[in-house]
Amino acid sequence: MRSQLLDANVTIVGAGHNGLVAAYYLAKAGLRVQIFERRPFIGGACVTEELWPGFRFSTCAHMIHGLPPRIIEDMKLYDRGLVMLPREGYIRMRPDGTYYGPGDHDSPRNLAAQGRLSEQERSEMRAYGQFKSTLADIVEPYRFQAPPSLKEVRNKISGSPAEQVLEKAISTRTRELQEEFLSTAALKDWHAGEGAAVGRNPIGLHFAYSSINRPDPNSGETHPYGYVKDGMGSVSKFMAEAAQEAGVDIHVSASVKEFLVEGKDVVGIRLEDGSEVRSSTVVSNLDPKNTFLNLMPPEHVSDGFRNRLNGLITGVSCYKLLAVISELPEWRHWDGDSDQPYRGAVTLHSSRPEIDAAYDELEAGLPVRKPVVSFSMPSFVDQGLTQEGYHTASVWIYPAPARLKQGTWDNVRIEIAEGIIDQITEYAPNFKASIRNYLFRTPQDLEKENSLTDGCIWHVQHAGEHLFWNRPLPELSAYRAPQNGLFLCGAGQHPGGEVSGIPGYNAAHVILNSI
Repeated sequence: MRSQLLDANVTIVGAGHNGLVAAYYLAKAGLRVQIFERRPFIGGACVTEELWPGFRFSTCAHMIHGLPPRIIEDMKLYDRGLVMLPREGYIRMRPDGTYYGPGDHDSPRNLAAQGRLSEQERSEMRAYGQFKSTLADIVEPYRFQAPPSLKEVRNKISGSPAEQVLEKAISTRTRELQEEFLSTAALKDWHAGEGAAVGRNPIGLHFAYSSINRPDPNSGETHPYGYVKDGMGSVSKFMAEAAQEAGVDIHVSASVKEFLVEGKDVVGIRLEDGSEVRSSTVVSNLDPKNTFLNLMPPEHVSDGFRNRLNGLITGVSCYKLLAVISELPEWRHWDGDSDQPYRGAVTLHSSRPEIDAAYDELEAGLPVRKPVVSFSMPSFVDQGLTQEGYHTASVWIYPAPARLKQGTWDNVRIEIAEGIIDQITEYAPNFKASIRNYLFRTPQDLEKENSLTDGCIWHVQHAGEHLFWNRPLPELSAYRAPQNGLFLCGAGQHPGGEVSGIPGYNAAHVILNSI
């Protein structure tokens, strides 16, 4: 038993970055806060791990965008040592030797070069971009608060041009939007990968999630974008320092078994070792399915609520390939700045036919064998991650099914990994031979190691069905559970995933306003 545990005003389950942010603000307000983390270290999906001696990787989340300046300043993250490193844009390579690269790179291979676009195409691109920007404008004012209902948003913009934009985004899927705005096959192919990590052809409302990247409405300051020196674990480390200085107690290797419920009130937690901690407020940093289907005693979850939870879209996951390589990949089709692919990312297999083939396999419960590949090299800008003479590759690969219809992920892990390595090698012929070690993470690994139901990295997909007033469900969108005393602060809450800390910030302020 953990006899040293004391009751608290607030108990938080999970020491991921949103839990740390929530804990900080609650403790600064004078509350006694304790965090309980299942793993022997903090960070959740925002961690740095030394997979082999001298080689460190961000093993889940790999970069920052959307972390608001107000959280950085309040928690003094820069003062504590947080250092952002630049990450440039994507080069999307095609099998015929052409690619979509930076617009200012003039090459006959670059289909995105500004000089190749007709005036009509430029005009269409501007109109399409304006549509997405207006959509972000509509939801941006609600970034730092519980989201309003759809009716409230409609009333606010009634009669304005934004009203038509919202209705179109709610009712139209991504490919249909592209068909409406973009008249040429080249432009449609250029944008084919939009939303592919979310779904085959997601509802257009998913574009509104870009609002997390807007400048802070209070200060006008822009958010950081890029890699973090020493990996993503640095973010969690400095957040934990801030929380502990504010008085937060963090317990690791402390797995929570269930919530303590009395009547309609959640009054604390019970750990796997039998210890109990009582508190007037319990906050879950876990995803909604884990929160209510695993930690909540089943008699306190109604059949209807359980069915709605089971209906949350979490079944689209991903793979992750982490590799130590002895040479920089020689991207054979790239003819621009030699360092550009290493400072940014290279994307493969993101045409509509390739995405459709991947989702056909996913929907059949088969391992996706030729998914979209997003290849990054953090060590190119952060040499402290690797030993001298080597590099680290971090490859985000999607989509992948949460569950296989037959067999297990362990049975197909090597086959799928080697197949994807071979596919990358078709574009960078020296890649496979340069690999010295690699780790291939499957959806099962993400679920088991990071407590992500179905390996869903955003807790609930960023599908239009589960954003804003519906994130994750209408009855949970205000960060409150149906049971008294239980709140939600994870990435499954508004505005969503990525390493922004905003769900934790918002949840903390909802809790403080309720006390």
